[in-house]
Amino acid sequence: MAFKAVPPVNSWEAHALNYSLPEQNLVPKTPSSNSPVRDDLIYPGLYSGTGFDLMSILLQVTGRPHPSVDLGPVDCSVAVIVSDLELPDMPIVYASDAFCELTGYSQPEILGQNCRFLQNPGPSSPPAPRAEAAANKAALQHLRQAVYAQQEIQTRICNYKKNGQPFTNFLTVIPIQLHGRQFSVGFQCEDEE
Repeated sequence: MAFKAVPPVNSWEAHALNYSLPEQNLVPKTPSSNSPVRDDLIYPGLYSGTGFDLMSILLQVTGRPHPSVDLGPVDCSVAVIVSDLELPDMPIVYASDAFCELTGYSQPEILGQNCRFLQNPGPSSPPAPRAEAAANKAALQHLRQAVYAQQEIQTRICNYKKNGQPFTNFLTVIPIQLHGRQFSVGFQCEDEE
């Protein structure tokens, strides 16, 4: 019987497979009141210091009862943001490392912003052709209506990276309830078509 090749793994799986226990931290330390609790066995992207349990959010999104949008496979390597729909201007309250990598912005530059900040071209960005600008405006209006109605939506919009480079953002927004509050979870990927 011939063995098949091991399937490729994503970066999170590769990190988990290459993990080894640190020898100097085998005895648990009592954390002081001003030091953060750190668990070296938990992958840092799963349970964020912001208080958002990304794994629970992803499980809630993938296990929703009547999805109107097909997400396909989702894991902790996706570019994802969470916005609080109950706060004024619906700020981003969580952004994954993959989102930071996609857009070029750091966590402090993202958190507290409304998602609209990605719609602002840099000073060196060329203006979009008229037809593209009209299509983007219609997609943004449709997106806004879906968010206010707390409906799922999947669309393509023109966004801008920190360096001013435009990119087509294939965006999926899923409303969820977490701890009695309304949030929207936005999944992004660069559409290179």
